[in-house]
Amino acid sequence: METRAKWTFMVYLAGDNNLSSAGEKDLGEMRRVGSTPDINIVAEFDRAGKEHETKRYHIRRDGRDETVESLGETDSGDPDVLLDFIRWAAERYPAERYALVLWNHGGGWVPSELDKVARAMDTVDFSIREGNERSASSMGRVLFRTTIRKILAHPSPAERAILSDDGTGHSLDTIELGRVLAETQRILGQKLDLLGMDACLMSNLEVAYQARGFVRCIVASEENEPNDGWPYDAVLSGLAADPDQDAPDLAKQIVAGYVRSYAERNYTGPVTQAALDVSQTGILTGPLDAFSKLVTPRMAETRSWVDEALYRTQAHFCSHTLWDVAEVCGHLADVTEDDAVRRAARGVSAALQPTNSSFVIAEDHLGTKVDRCGGITIYWPPRILHAISPYYQDVEFARKHQWLGLLEAYQGP
Repeated sequence: METRAKWTFMVYLAGDNNLSSAGEKDLGEMRRVGSTPDINIVAEFDRAGKEHETKRYHIRRDGRDETVESLGETDSGDPDVLLDFIRWAAERYPAERYALVLWNHGGGWVPSELDKVARAMDTVDFSIREGNERSASSMGRVLFRTTIRKILAHPSPAERAILSDDGTGHSLDTIELGRVLAETQRILGQKLDLLGMDACLMSNLEVAYQARGFVRCIVASEENEPNDGWPYDAVLSGLAADPDQDAPDLAKQIVAGYVRSYAERNYTGPVTQAALDVSQTGILTGPLDAFSKLVTPRMAETRSWVDEALYRTQAHFCSHTLWDVAEVCGHLADVTEDDAVRRAARGVSAALQPTNSSFVIAEDHLGTKVDRCGGITIYWPPRILHAISPYYQDVEFARKHQWLGLLEAYQGP
């Protein structure tokens, strides 16, 4: 009979970028713990530079007797490469529960990578200057090369510039991630117990909603992550000490350990981390729908209060397209003169209070910019800066709930 571990913890290090050295450090942290009879720690690492092959590891303590497989050159931004890693891990290291950490382009796609994709696609009028501009935009933070291809397929630099900053990359990445997670469930024969996003800007309602059918818990950051990312030694030590813990307990442990690691080193930048039980998205989407149904038809008189609430909100990300839900609604409740709008906004904020049976089951943060964060962002482009992404309507949350109607009313005359 096949022996199954309690957990297989998969880390996909897409490090063929300016974070390659950070990936080496994180591998070292994993080796301080190493696999045990109860937990398999496996990683795939695509390092920067043609001289470095992509390698797969069954991580062992201090690297002793570690199983290493070389794959040659791979494209770690390709969803199929990620799925091959998951398939390999499930076949070689079966377990009762599975965690997948996507360690990705937190530091941004470098211009040379964007230039390589543009040349392969014969992108019209693409230049080195545009590569620099796109890599510095929110497009530089996307997870998948498929997202980059979609944006670069547009026929002019002006169109690509608009799409690079209007949340299009977020929308396309969210759709692609949903496809990857659906296939992951098929490969594993069960839901992924924990999806960890050791990447930037992914504690987001649209992402959680897209993943909800295929994942039990998500751990992610609203803010851009520091280059050091997760403290893998602390995370895996806790799992090794208690391999019987379930996904919500592991998720809460990761949140606490992540923020503590930056507090202990006196890190001065903003830090966020949240754990989400995606089976409970309705706890938030219900109050949001009620809020949207109320505000949308009365947007003419409400818009100025919304503008003021967004102006007061510090916790906004991704070129002002992703906003902390709790902080915006808190400010809106403070500034509105409409009692019904105030009650609806407070209902949304109340839905974000962390409990063991809520949508946000744990949230922590450091820094004044994020001191009113509630753990989750939503797409909310201010009309003076951005139009609505042409791809947002394809995100499942936008298709099934009332938010897109509110955004269209807000953007209107």
